Amino acid sequence: MLEKAEIGDIVKFGSYEQDNVTSNGKEDIDWKVLAKKKGKTLLISKYGLDCKPYNVKYEGVTWETSSIRRWLNEEFMQTAFTADEQKWIAEITVENPDNSKYGTKGGRNTQDKIFLFSIGEAEVYFASDEARACTPTAYAVANGAYQNEENGNCWWWLRSPGRYQYNAAFVNLVGGVYAFGNDVDHDNNAVRPALWVDIEDK
Repeated sequence: MLEKAEIGDIVKFGSYEQDNVTSNGKEDIDWKVLAKKKGKTLLISKYGLDCKPYNVKYEGVTWETSSIRRWLNEEFMQTAFTADEQKWIAEITVENPDNSKYGTKGGRNTQDKIFLFSIGEAEVYFASDEARACTPTAYAVANGAYQNEENGNCWWWLRSPGRYQYNAAFVNLVGGVYAFGNDVDHDNNAVRPALWVDIEDK
């Protein structure tokens, strides 16, 4: 499926608790295919999979120093993917530009396998606000993710800084990119992981 997937397709890769019924085990993760480049395929989760603060402490941080980066590349990685599946995930250089509206420092580039979208990526890889809007899983809601009663959507984190160094940008309930951001310790934004799958030599 990953090798044949085209941009716009939904593919299954890895597994994670989603229906909040732990007795039936984890569910397959649905991913949207957003780009294909040099033998690699860019995926972002179709749903908000969990709820975590961008950083556990209210302090000035960047993507490099955030707790959510560590969580994605350690705990989430080990929980969602088998050892064989992890071999498919490419380690890439994640660029962290400053907030283009406010000039807040994005920090140093990082080497990651799993990441959150930047403001720029969220704007480039989705054709519209509607396409960018996201619903959370029952598990994410149980862990604190806010879900709007009218449209069923959630807020989801971006890795870019917000107006101040203790803010992080996010996508709002109708799919708009909110560059001002929320406090980094805000605890009801969903997490929508992204990754590049290396489909060559597998």
